[in-house]
Amino acid sequence: MSKKTKENKKTEKKNKGKSKVVKRILIALLIVLMLAVVGIYCAVGYYYRDKFYSGTTINGYDCSEKSVDYIKEIIKKEAETYALTIKERDDKQDVVQAADIKLTYKDDGELEQLLKDQNSWLWIFSLAKNKNYEVSLDNSYDEASLDTVISSLACLKPENMTAPQDAYLEDTGEAYQIVPEVEGNTLDQEKTVKAVKDAVNGRKEEVSLEESGCYQAPAVRQDDTALTQERDKLNALTTMQIVLDFGHGQETITRDLLKSWLKKDDAGNYYFDEPTVKQYIIDLSTVYNTKGKARDFVTTGGSTVHLTGGDYGWQLWQDKTTESLMNTLNAGQSTTLEVTWLYKAQKHDGNEIDGTYVEISISQQHMWFYKNGSLVVDTPVVTGNPNTGHATPAGGAWNLKDKKSPFTLVGKKPDGSIDYEEPVTYWLPFNGGVGIHDLVKRDAFGGDIYLSNGSHGCVNTPFDAVQMIYNNIEVNTPIVVY
Repeated sequence: MSKKTKENKKTEKKNKGKSKVVKRILIALLIVLMLAVVGIYCAVGYYYRDKFYSGTTINGYDCSEKSVDYIKEIIKKEAETYALTIKERDDKQDVVQAADIKLTYKDDGELEQLLKDQNSWLWIFSLAKNKNYEVSLDNSYDEASLDTVISSLACLKPENMTAPQDAYLEDTGEAYQIVPEVEGNTLDQEKTVKAVKDAVNGRKEEVSLEESGCYQAPAVRQDDTALTQERDKLNALTTMQIVLDFGHGQETITRDLLKSWLKKDDAGNYYFDEPTVKQYIIDLSTVYNTKGKARDFVTTGGSTVHLTGGDYGWQLWQDKTTESLMNTLNAGQSTTLEVTWLYKAQKHDGNEIDGTYVEISISQQHMWFYKNGSLVVDTPVVTGNPNTGHATPAGGAWNLKDKKSPFTLVGKKPDGSIDYEEPVTYWLPFNGGVGIHDLVKRDAFGGDIYLSNGSHGCVNTPFDAVQMIYNNIEVNTPIVVY
């Protein structure tokens, strides 16, 4: 072996010794480091044995690195300073203080259980995220004290409460309108007590009695469908413009009248009461009817006679007029409605006998027939015998009831048996069985004949005269007898 070879082996051996030393040092350092890490990890784990991890919140409280006792103390202090603000209507409020209800924190061990569940030796896993917990932190308070506080709230005192009022219809005089509801501030006792207790149990800082639905509410509001429909219906029924035309006058059916005629059935439907409407027509009849009313008449001789009897004149047909008016009302129409007459006169003004009429004078035993203002017939007549109880009715105006040609007059006795039968060519009745007719067997007319040989009440007329009248007269022409 050469000297150089020996030296190389010696150097190699020396280097191997150094390498082993370095390895031993590195291993020792690694062990020390690992022990340090384990020690630190265990120390941190030990640190969190009675504290919550950093980043932990419980029910909104920041519990980072806080002990259970520390958190309990905070909760306890907050419980002692707790106050519930009760929000009421009209920006009013009441406050319930913790002392008023003897409120304290009730320790139920839930925080300890939460800390135990945390497992402090796994703290390394808490570094990646925060922990947020919600637990039941019970409060203890005196139920009787809370009941006393609630019952003494100003908002629950009767003198401070205004009852709610329903929306309703109001008549302004021109139309119906809706008066809005009044909310009032009357509280439901049971709902209010529950809302306050729920707020206390939940440790809420305020409770709105409005949002909790504690106030009594109106049953009917201004936008109620039934109420708005009723308003619209009533306005439609009471704003019609209806005018009754009587020819010589008009009557406007006012809104007040329409209202007075309205009734409501069991189903809530409005209708016009027909008996009430008919009574209105009946009342108008007393104003506009002229049939049989007293009137002045200017005779052919120029004198004025006062007529108090008869049936001539205007008479309202109440049933037909009521029917027409009801149809108009039910149709909701605004219109001018012509009334229906049962009997009519020639004119509507004060002088209803004008132009065409028959005039009979008992005292003069004379008859005139005018047509359109012209004298057509001027003739003597024979009227009923007053001395036998057959005087011709006088002092009035009648309308001509009929025209018959030929005709047989039949007179009857009181027992109903036939007294006489008299055929005539022309028959013009105007008052029951009294009328104008010819009589062939009579050859003299006028003078005082009627006092001794008068008729049974009819107006006996010369043939030519009654023929002229018959051919020119119309039914309903006035017949004036005086």
